[in-house]
Amino acid sequence: MLRSGITNPSVRASVITRFAMTNAWTYRRAANDDIVELASWCGAGSLALRPHFHDESQIVLVLSGSRAFRIDGATATVPAGHAALIPAGMLHAPVATPGEETVCLNAYVPANRACSSLRLVNVGDRWRSIDEISPEHISEIANDILSREEPGSTEQTGRAKLGTALTESPEPIGEIAASFGRSREGFSRMVRRELGVAPHAFRLLARLNLARQLLRAGEPIAAVAADAGFSDQSHLTRLFRRTFGTTPGVYWRD
Repeated sequence: MLRSGITNPSVRASVITRFAMTNAWTYRRAANDDIVELASWCGAGSLALRPHFHDESQIVLVLSGSRAFRIDGATATVPAGHAALIPAGMLHAPVATPGEETVCLNAYVPANRACSSLRLVNVGDRWRSIDEISPEHISEIANDILSREEPGSTEQTGRAKLGTALTESPEPIGEIAASFGRSREGFSRMVRRELGVAPHAFRLLARLNLARQLLRAGEPIAAVAADAGFSDQSHLTRLFRRTFGTTPGVYWRD
């Protein structure tokens, strides 16, 4: 496994200088309709975050160090010089990589093409810094990964139906369970097996994704907390930081 895709010491120093090591993700808008937003990390290691999913597909491009994720009970590592695509709706938990200098770019792209599992490709040492990665490069990576995808499985379709029922229906969990022909307990077991978390936890993650969407639209944080169903702004802030690696205030300003 490659330890770093950036071997030139002067190049590595320029990358570190470009991004302050705040040990937090820095989010920014992308001036491109095909990219919802971008997030960058540069520092010693990377954060461990709570399991979560995104409404968009996430491209993880590692220039230096590595990223690791817990997905379906296994650890998937993305080494330097590689890119991975995490499908929209897939539960994943970023794993800490302490002490390892890591430079990474995440690009969140609309989930308009099917992908059933995490996909990894070798992109080599093509870029010296994150600033050199263009929207066209991101689209190229996405197309390369998605072109290798086989037709979606019935299992993935079942997961999608469960996720849709939990996020789009205002009905109590018991009533949703009945619509699937299950008891509340049986439905909870099925959701845990298929989606990785309990029904209420899945709904909470969906509310965090809604909060992220509202923040991107420029809505004030207090209003976002209320609209997304959190008890107050501090409740949203606490869960947002543990899940996405930054606070709503910092995210909203970027």
